[in-house]
Amino acid sequence: MTVKAKLEGHPFDLDALMELFRDGDPKVSKEKDGYYLSSAELEGLMGDGGRLIEVANRLLQRVTGVARILDSSFRPVSLPGTFVEDDGAGNGRRHHIVQAETVEARFNAKAVAVVMDGQSSVPRPAPPPEGPGFLRLAMSHTDVAEALTILGQFSVSLSWVDLYKLYEIVRDSVGSEQALKAKKWVPDAELSAFKASANRPDVSGSAARHARMGGGPPKLTMTLAAGEDFIRRLVAAWWNSLSGAP
Repeated sequence: MTVKAKLEGHPFDLDALMELFRDGDPKVSKEKDGYYLSSAELEGLMGDGGRLIEVANRLLQRVTGVARILDSSFRPVSLPGTFVEDDGAGNGRRHHIVQAETVEARFNAKAVAVVMDGQSSVPRPAPPPEGPGFLRLAMSHTDVAEALTILGQFSVSLSWVDLYKLYEIVRDSVGSEQALKAKKWVPDAELSAFKASANRPDVSGSAARHARMGGGPPKLTMTLAAGEDFIRRLVAAWWNSLSGAP
C-alpha cells in the first residue's frame, strides 16, 4: 500500500514542492484534504510510529534542500503528524498526531509562458520535474548528500556557518578555490564579499563565523540574505555540472 505523509505550510511553498516533485519518488501531490508526500521508503512503516516519523522527516529534509536551491522564495513546510495508508481503492488506515498551526500572509505571482503558433497560442509542454533528478544525484555523490543535509534544515533561513559549510563542500568537490574560480559560476568579487561577510565580526557581528579577525574591514560585503542567494546560485551551478546539464 502507498503510505503518504500530510504536509502543512503556506500554499506557495506546497505548490513549489508539488511542481518540483510532481512525479517520481518521492512525490508531492495535492488531494482533497491537502498536500501529501509519498515514497516507497514509507511503505510498511504504519505499525511503527517512531520509524515512520523518522523516515518522513528525512524525506522532507531532502526535498526541502532541493527546493531551497531551486526556488529563492521557498520556505520550509512541516509534517503535522498525519499519515495515510491507501490501497488505491479507498481502503486503508490513518494515523494522527495533532500539533499547533501557524498562519502567515504572503503574496506571489508567476508568469505563464505560451508559444505562439500562427494566430493561436499553444501552451508550452511542461518539462519534467527537477526535484527527483537532484535527489538521485545525492545517492551517487556524497558531497551532494552532505549539502542537502545542511540545506534541508527546517529554519526559514540558513546561518553564515551553514552557508560557509556549503561553500566549502562545493570548493573541495571541484578541487580548490582556484579551480572553483576557473568555473566562473559566480563572480570573483561576490566570492570575496561572501567570505568576508561570513567570517568577519566587523561585518556580520555575532553571527559571523569568527569572533576575532585582523586587518581592516573589507571593501565589499553582503547581507545574510544576499549570502544565501549567492550560495543558492553556486550550489545550483555545481549540481548542474555534476548532472551534465548545460
